Amino acid sequence: MALEQPNIDLVLLDRSQRRADFLEIAVQDLKLADRVTIALGDAAELAHLPQHRHVYDGVVSRAFGPPAAVAECSAGLLRAGGRLVVSEPPGCGEARWPTEALARLGMRFVQRIARAPTFAELECLAAADPAYPRTWKQIRKRPLF
Repeated sequence: MALEQPNIDLVLLDRSQRRADFLEIAVQDLKLADRVTIALGDAAELAHLPQHRHVYDGVVSRAFGPPAAVAECSAGLLRAGGRLVVSEPPGCGEARWPTEALARLGMRFVQRIARAPTFAELECLAAADPAYPRTWKQIRKRPLF
């Protein structure tokens, strides 16, 4: 994305030190360090830090968990008007993103981009309640949907 869109800055987030180290090397090798930074940590925790809380115009995610977990973590990172684009398994539909549950996070489903690979696009309508995202343990134990 950074190579295709030279006008954007990116923050790449991963909770694995090994993967973050790989990303650092790739960013250096591609000479993108002026526009791409790496954040090491859990999205549910980083989303509460001031430097990450409601500051991003977009979040692009591989499905690192069930839809409820991805939406909840992303809600803490996105500013109002920001978009979440998340990879989807083939054959899924809008039902994976229930309207009422997303509204609790200040989000709404926008569209499913059905080509290989498949993506869902969601919009952040308003900043998430300070309680969200909850801890990863809480998210996994009691998903919002």
